[in-house]
Amino acid sequence: MDACTCSCSENLSKKDSTIYSFPKKLLVATALVVMIAMCLTPAEARTVEHKIRHERRHEGLAQPTKEISRPRTAEPRLDKRRPHRKMTLTKDSPAFVRQRSALADRFKNAMTKIKKKLKNTRTYFNEERRVLNETRDYREGMPSWLPAINFVDIHFHNYRNPRRTSASISERKFTYLMPKLYKSLVEFQSIFKHLSQVEVNFVDDPFYVYNKTRQDLLTKTLNRLESTILEIRENMMRTRVPVPNVGPNKNIDMLSLKVDAPQCLKQDYIAFRAYGNLLNNWYLEFRCPFGKKVINDKMQCTAYEAKLKEKKESRMSKAKKTPAS
Repeated sequence: MDACTCSCSENLSKKDSTIYSFPKKLLVATALVVMIAMCLTPAEARTVEHKIRHERRHEGLAQPTKEISRPRTAEPRLDKRRPHRKMTLTKDSPAFVRQRSALADRFKNAMTKIKKKLKNTRTYFNEERRVLNETRDYREGMPSWLPAINFVDIHFHNYRNPRRTSASISERKFTYLMPKLYKSLVEFQSIFKHLSQVEVNFVDDPFYVYNKTRQDLLTKTLNRLESTILEIRENMMRTRVPVPNVGPNKNIDMLSLKVDAPQCLKQDYIAFRAYGNLLNNWYLEFRCPFGKKVINDKMQCTAYEAKLKEKKESRMSKAKKTPAS
């Protein structure tokens, strides 16, 4: 190796050591600055890919979508529609069942009120009737001035064959029974008003006491009759059941206004006995409906139905004999 070559290699080694050399203190200081910067600002220490993905997600949320940017006026207002307007009521639909149940409850409540009123009317009359000492029994049959009530047809009436299929059992019973009850009570009201105007000739002291008690009984009976009739009429109008128009009693003039004491006793007994039987029959008719199991008043209901069955069979036997004779 010559001298020139040696001198060149020495020069190159000196240059390389100058280029690649780095002070150690400066390197340590730079590392500390970088570590402190990463601790203070962790967001800046994230990777570039993470920062780009984070920025894209925020940009996507800021831009409105097609559904959000669409104006509200173009959307159909389905939430404010009333679906029941388009629904057709059928027998199995819940709305129809609720409507029918509410209608049946209205007739049941009206029937309960009238039954309670009729029971009180019957109880008070039976208690006040005992004040009159009825010692004689007049059995002259059924006078023409008394109203005739056919309880056989009423008791055995078939409510399962309605004219309107949509009517409930409560509505059919109310519609059938209330006009008949109303008519019978109004007819007896006219009879008691007529009896309250009766004048007795040759009144003695014992009959004077009876006549005073009699007038008290007639006054109380008429007041309670008026209250019961008014209750029935109001409930019939509330349930839209036609109130019957009861005409005057054509045979009421057979009851003379001027009579003697025995005739007055006779007329009073027939009228009070018939009215008491009427109230008892109507009360048992409500308490003992045909075809329904009765727990309370079972003995009374059994006797009442047996009596009506006997009358029904007697009527049928007479009807069979009539064409042959």
